[in-house]
Amino acid sequence: MKQLLIIIFSLSILSSCDQNKSKKTQSEFKPETELNTEPEPELKKLDTTVVYWPTDFDTIRKSQEVKIGNNIHKLELKTYSLNDSSIVRINDLNRPIIYKDIYHDNVTEIILKKGNDVILKSQVKQATFKDSLDSDFFKYSVLRSVEYNSIRSNRLYFKADIEVPNTDRAIGADFAIFYQTKEKGKIDYWNIKDIGL
Repeated sequence: MKQLLIIIFSLSILSSCDQNKSKKTQSEFKPETELNTEPEPELKKLDTTVVYWPTDFDTIRKSQEVKIGNNIHKLELKTYSLNDSSIVRINDLNRPIIYKDIYHDNVTEIILKKGNDVILKSQVKQATFKDSLDSDFFKYSVLRSVEYNSIRSNRLYFKADIEVPNTDRAIGADFAIFYQTKEKGKIDYWNIKDIGL
């Protein structure tokens, strides 16, 4: 009997709690955030044209005799493309078309020989001048040419041209390579200046 009384008492408490609930209808409830039913505008897609600059399979060789002391030496410059697609430049000035230009860097090998003996073999790349070039210019530039100037004080002197293809941005630099002594192969450069095209 005691158990029956506990059950009835529990049911009456539960039924009285149910009557105290709010009598609001669902339409009276307001959500904390409202849903946006308007469609988002479509983003305009831009057309991208990828331009691969021609692969250069030519090797440009320049050879000349240089007199060092009483001996005649042969100086050879070999310039060739790395064909590495290492330079990617995005040109978005002509919207709605974006041009993505892909270029190849060049390298010049400098070889100094006395007879059949190789006295010096060194490579010059655009990266050789990295510390003196503006970071944006360096990112998009290629080594265009290297020209021999003179020889003195155990060094060969050259001029290099570095440019951003398809623009008028170009830099000239003078550099020298030690061909003997303990500093053999060391490259020093100076006189980095804008030469424009």
